[in-house]
Formats: sequence, C-alpha cells, structure tokens
Amino acid sequence: MTQEELKSRIEELTDKIDSYELDESDFSEEYDDMLDDCYEGVFNILPSRILSECDPIMYNCGLTEYVDSIELTEVDEYNYLVEELEELEEELEGLENED
Repeated sequence: MTQEELKSRIEELTDKIDSYELDESDFSEEYDDMLDDCYEGVFNILPSRILSECDPIMYNCGLTEYVDSIELTEVDEYNYLVEELEELEEELEGLENED
C-alpha cells in the first residue's frame, strides 16, 4: 500500500471509530440473559419474555440503559477497528522513515 492509500484508509478508520455506535439489537440477547439470571420467572416464563411482552416500553428503556453501560473497549468489532488503525499507522510511520 502506498503512503497515500494508507493515509486514506487511516482517515476512513478514524472517522468510523469516532462515529462508532452500538446497535441495541446486537445486545438484546445479552440483556435477556442478564434479566433471566437476575430475576425469577413465573410459571416457567422467563423474566425477559414477561417484561418484553407485558411492558415493551420498560423493556426497551432497560435495553437502552444496558447498552449505554457497555464500554466500547468491551466490544470486539470496535477493538478490531482500533487494532487495524494502529497497524496502519505503524506501517505508515515505517514508510515515512524510509524516505
């Protein structure tokens, strides 16, 4: 990759990292598991199902709060982007030092 291509890719990755947002739908299963682990169900119905069906607004508010509490550094996809950026920056630095 040329220096210009590296710089362009670094800029793309930087923008992607800076604007990275978590998608709640990616974490709904984790949220359901957390609810089911923390609370008791009724008549063999999981707490996550009870909440999502009986009070979907409260369920969605809780899911939003759950996702908001997740640190980006705990998300694999985000970490891959950061690692790729660091590798490209090192590669660019190496090319610039050759000049």
